[in-house]
Amino acid sequence: MLADRLANVMEEKAIMVLGVKTELQKLRRRMVRIGNVLKDAEKRRIQEETVKGWVDELKDVMYEADDIIDLCMIQGAGFLQDDHSPPKSSFCPRVRCDFHLFSCLRGVRFRCAIAKKIKNLNVKLQEISEDKDKFNFITSSNSSDAYHMNEASYHQSSSLPEPDIVGWDIRDATKSLVELLVSHPEQKCRLFAIIGMGGIGKTTLAQQIYNDPKISDAFVLCSWIWVSKSFTSRIDLLKEIIRNIGGKYGECTTISELQNILCDFLCEKSLFLVLDDVWDENIWVDLIKNTIERTTTKCRVLVTTRDRNTAVKMGATHIHRVNKLPSDVGWEFLCKKVFTNNNTQDIQRLKDIGMKIVEKCDGLPVAIKAIAGLLITKSKNKKEWENVLNSDAWTIKGLPEGLQGALYLSYEALPSALKHCFLYCALYPRGHEFDVEDLVCHWIAEGYIEAKGNASMEDVAKSYYMELICRSFLEPDPEYVDMSICTIHDLLRALAEFFAGDESFSGDPQEEQSTESMKKLRRLTVISNRESVSIPHLDCLRSLRLWTPPSLSTQVIGNLKHLRLLFLNGDKIENIPDNIGDLVHLRLLDLKHTCIFNLPNSLGNLINLQFLMLNDCKSLHILPNSITKLYNLRWLRVEDTPLNYVPKGIGKLKHLHHVEGLIIGNSGDDGEEGCNLEELQILEKLSFLHVKNLEKSSSKSSSVLLSKIHLRELWLHCTPNYTDRHIQQREMDRIVQVFDELCPPPCLEDLGIDNFFGGRYPKWMSSTSINAALPELIYLKLINCLNCLHLPQLGQLPQLKYLKIEGATAIVSIAPEFLGNNGEPTEIAFPKLETLLFINMSNWEEWSLISREEEDNEPESSKLLLFPHLNRIVIESCPKLKALPRGLNLANIQELEITKAHSLSRVSYLPALKELVVADCPMLECVEKLESLQSLMVIDHREDNVSLPQWLIFFLQQREENPHDDLFKLHLECSAQALKGCLNGCPHWSFIQQVPRFIGYANKRSMYLKYTKEPYYYETNITGMLFILFLVMSSASA
Repeated sequence: MLADRLANVMEEKAIMVLGVKTELQKLRRRMVRIGNVLKDAEKRRIQEETVKGWVDELKDVMYEADDIIDLCMIQGAGFLQDDHSPPKSSFCPRVRCDFHLFSCLRGVRFRCAIAKKIKNLNVKLQEISEDKDKFNFITSSNSSDAYHMNEASYHQSSSLPEPDIVGWDIRDATKSLVELLVSHPEQKCRLFAIIGMGGIGKTTLAQQIYNDPKISDAFVLCSWIWVSKSFTSRIDLLKEIIRNIGGKYGECTTISELQNILCDFLCEKSLFLVLDDVWDENIWVDLIKNTIERTTTKCRVLVTTRDRNTAVKMGATHIHRVNKLPSDVGWEFLCKKVFTNNNTQDIQRLKDIGMKIVEKCDGLPVAIKAIAGLLITKSKNKKEWENVLNSDAWTIKGLPEGLQGALYLSYEALPSALKHCFLYCALYPRGHEFDVEDLVCHWIAEGYIEAKGNASMEDVAKSYYMELICRSFLEPDPEYVDMSICTIHDLLRALAEFFAGDESFSGDPQEEQSTESMKKLRRLTVISNRESVSIPHLDCLRSLRLWTPPSLSTQVIGNLKHLRLLFLNGDKIENIPDNIGDLVHLRLLDLKHTCIFNLPNSLGNLINLQFLMLNDCKSLHILPNSITKLYNLRWLRVEDTPLNYVPKGIGKLKHLHHVEGLIIGNSGDDGEEGCNLEELQILEKLSFLHVKNLEKSSSKSSSVLLSKIHLRELWLHCTPNYTDRHIQQREMDRIVQVFDELCPPPCLEDLGIDNFFGGRYPKWMSSTSINAALPELIYLKLINCLNCLHLPQLGQLPQLKYLKIEGATAIVSIAPEFLGNNGEPTEIAFPKLETLLFINMSNWEEWSLISREEEDNEPESSKLLLFPHLNRIVIESCPKLKALPRGLNLANIQELEITKAHSLSRVSYLPALKELVVADCPMLECVEKLESLQSLMVIDHREDNVSLPQWLIFFLQQREENPHDDLFKLHLECSAQALKGCLNGCPHWSFIQQVPRFIGYANKRSMYLKYTKEPYYYETNITGMLFILFLVMSSASA
């Protein structure tokens, strides 16, 4: 990778001017030759200490070479700038001559110094190269280690991996443990444990149990707490439990205060608590047990741990050991991951070899999953699979327990670029959730990423991220369909920690016994419970991150001359020292969420800086003018930071890809000149743009955005409080003109418009050819467009999946024109829309999908295909909306949420609807013909409502008359009096007892009633009495 960087920079003028090209060429040739044996050396260093020493020495030289390249580029660029700088005044030739003389002398000294450094490096590298011959390394070409990116691969798939559930063992274990957990309600508190070695599937089994409907039916509160070794603070653990069950701890910071809050919240409620990955039994015994036992009506605790003794000491009444997967189940699991197309011929042809590979994984799901991630990159032929089966990596010695075999083999097969990216994950604490955008920035700043073909570095980094998911090194969070958030398994993190070695440290550096072991430390993540921390002087440090974050004397920062990534976050960081400008190697500076109030002008010296993160700095109002000197800047984030303006000159930063929170216009206070839209004209590489204060724009160019062929995401904002005052017609006309000229490029995928106060939408949205203007648009948010009387014809956007319309207070009616084609019949409207939200539309009264003429011709109108993929509709704070539109039944809507629709009277004839939420809809009279409904949530907190809504009683009666399956669940939040009417023996009990599953709350959830029809379960804390009955079906019938 470094040899490639050398090849790229050697032809730069900045290098030519120094006269060191020959020495650099010699350096590169040696790097390439050594690189050919590096793969074998990396493998052997695990077992051979002498090889490890050789590799470590080589890495030191590589890091030194990387810094020298930086210095060459910086100084060379400086000399070029001096040579091309015009004299400040034609009347001072003597001064100019003296300056050139001084510059020449300085240049000669530096050229000599840098040439000497490169020669010394070459000498070191020559010695290392000669030493390699002693080890008889196996030579391999660098091309065999390259990662070949499919240029389409960086577009993230919307297909999440399937859950890791195979075989009957886990299904049977789930069923039996769930039955045990919900049985014996007369026993107040019981603890169950799942034990087994790391990677065996304990957490997977616990997740299956936690998500079982019988658990949610039997307990008022359910909470999952991931404990692990990383929870060193008992205070943080208590806070996490309180937050997880929906409580608040305010400013409390002591254990006793937090325990009291937990007691109050749990009082007279039942609780199911999962403590995942427990290493210390005292977490339960000393910290949580007494609090929970004393206050809950019923509690079941499920613990996962590797150690049986830990489970016994915690008082487990039942211990379930997870066994290794049998070979046939392991093969089923491997096939599920590798043969995604379910090709039976390939499965049968490769079964014999595949079964042998599974046997080598020793029945561990995490190992099978890792090896599947390797096999999925291979051709489906016997030779490729035999190479995997016979690899000597299965038997490599010197690895910690649990990391041998499949995990190491999968890691060893990674291309070197992916290895670096994976090892970087060891810097984060256990259990951390990775955000793809963060990883992209960090990997680029570390130098792991190179642009390839037409793909930018960001695109390449995203493809690496997706590849690590594909190979099962990263685990995507199923809550995020775009896989933008992921985690890493504990064993894989341990693998990353092992190979990162002494170069990375995560923890409290003041607790390290030996500073000698930190001498070669390159990356430090500070995790400490101290109020403040001190950083030792670490000459080699390249990355520093405060995690917790404690306070830090920032003066030490300027002494860490080799830093490339610096993260200083949290409200305890209040200033940045002037000498930060000395960190000339810095690529990433992250100061988000700090209390800094200014930035030193020396910031402009950081000419290698690529990422500047200043979001949510609540005390920062001014950026230094020198920010316009950061010529290599790729990302600028200033969102949620109250800047007065952004200095003019941003247009010079031609490498900008991502700009978030850019403010248009001059400072209103001191008259400083700010940036304008014309400056964006030059920024050809922008892929993300979030621009604010557009009412201050004076742009006349219609191609400011249209020419941005890489732009994928765009947010256009006017000042939020600008619309609070009376707006003149000329101001409205002017903002319309500004937006008319901001036509985005056809490649745009995500568009947001916020606080636009024009009287109509921009021409490029209002046009009937909107589908031609925005053919790739997937996400559209129109927020607080207060004066627009009509919505654009959005129904013809071919790729639109998500549409949010909020604060459109001028809209009274949404007519068929919304579907496109000027309201004329069209074959299909909103062909790909999945989610539709209408929020805070205070004057919206009517919504129609079919014209009045068409309503009389029902057979003809039914030919119109409306919302063929629409899954979810949200209607919130639309108090005048009278009815849902005719024709909505033609859509396949699964979820409908209606909140504060004060005039709505009917919800009916939605045959595909599965989930309905109704909150604060006082005029609702009828809910009917919802044949597929499985979940109904009703929220009505009005204290004067002493009974259930009449429509709900009617709906439950209908269900009773027309029996359905037993999946239906009713969730009710109402007044105390109304909930009391649902108790056994009270007026509404006859309706409630026919509901398969019911949960009701009142008084901010302090009162509850929980009921399951079959098997019979009844629990409540109302009227000061606690009823818990659990009867099997036969006894209930008797």
